[in-house]
This record gives sequence, C-alpha cells and structure tokens, in this order.
Amino acid sequence: MELVESIREDIMIFFHNNKELLFNERDFQMHLVLWLRKSVNKYDDVDLEYYIPSGVLNCKENEKTLLGNDLKIDIVVKKDGEYCPIELKYKTKKVNQSITRFGEKLNDVTVMKNQGARDLGMYNFWRDVRRVELIRNRFETVKNGLVVFLTNDVAYTKHAKEEFNYKNFSMSEGKLHPKKKCWNGDFALADKYVDFDVEKEYVIEWDKKEIEGVEFYFCVLTI
Repeated sequence: MELVESIREDIMIFFHNNKELLFNERDFQMHLVLWLRKSVNKYDDVDLEYYIPSGVLNCKENEKTLLGNDLKIDIVVKKDGEYCPIELKYKTKKVNQSITRFGEKLNDVTVMKNQGARDLGMYNFWRDVRRVELIRNRFETVKNGLVVFLTNDVAYTKHAKEEFNYKNFSMSEGKLHPKKKCWNGDFALADKYVDFDVEKEYVIEWDKKEIEGVEFYFCVLTI
C-alpha cells in the first residue's frame, strides 16, 4: 500500500473510532498526531507544525499571498524516506454541553464556537490543496499529500448556488470542482484572498459521524 493511502486509511479509522468532542482545530490536530504516533505505530516519524520557508517553493506571483512568509504544515508523516504533508481544517457551529472538570459537572458550557464565514472556510480548504500541490511539486521525497476537513456545519457539504460569491470554492459532494478558484463578482477581501488555480478537478467525498449528540462531517482529499 502506498504511504498516502495508508495514512488516509488510518485517518478514517481515527474519525470512526473517536468518541470525544474536539473543541477546536488545535485539539483536533493534537488528537490526530497522537493517534498516528502511538495508536498506529507504523511510521518512522510524525511531525507537528513542520516548517518550510515559502521562498523555496516554485510559485506564481499571486500565489505568494497564499503562502505568506513561511509555511507550517499541520502534520508531516515520514516512512522509508518518503514524506506525506497533511493540512487540517476544522470549522464549527456553536455547541453547548455539560462537561466535567476536576470532578465537578459544569452545565451549559460553550465547547465549540460559532465560526461562521463559510466562504472563507471553503477558500482556506482549497488554499491548503494548492499549498500541498506546490510542496509535492518541489520536493522529490513528497509523492502525495492530504487535506482534511472536519465540521459540524452541514452547510459546507451543500451545493453552492450560482449567485453565491464563493460558488467556485464549493465543497459539495459528487462533482468535479473547477480548477479556477475565483470569487463570483465583487468581494471586499479579494486583495487578501486572491484568486488561484489548482492542478485538476477534484472530487470530494463526505462521511459523517455522531459524537455526543453532535453530527460531524469530514472529508479526506488526496493530492
């Protein structure tokens, strides 16, 4: 089995086995890293916040805005001299739950915040896809990568209507998504969130799981 497929399978197992609410993206990142390091225990190394100077990547002028001054890849897995970068996104709607802390039950605690801004959430997912493409194209030891998206907001899985400004950044299931990632009409933050292209028309497949009464949706895209 190829490294990327092995990791993808292990991430899917993590999702289906996880029984804890993950409060935010950092919480998600740490739990997944621990799973890959300890529970699976078949990789040579699993790094967190893997630093890459963006200047070493071969990118177009507009893509420099996508990369910023430096990159920190959420997770990088190594096996037999091959590396697989993994980017994570976790977008939440507000959830209040009862939790226990230091042996005491606390009621009506906001455990997940309402992040909103779905258009930027979708944009950032596709930006991660492009970042991983650029890394794969630059380094011979990187054959593939993964971009993982987790949310309890079902709107991310739905088709974007033609009039929506983010229709080209849609993450709906079962369709070829366009290579051209651009805003539909005027967008106030277009100077910061620049248009770009990905290398192919990707297809997204969503899965779901309920945890403590909350429905979660997740996809794992191979680059």
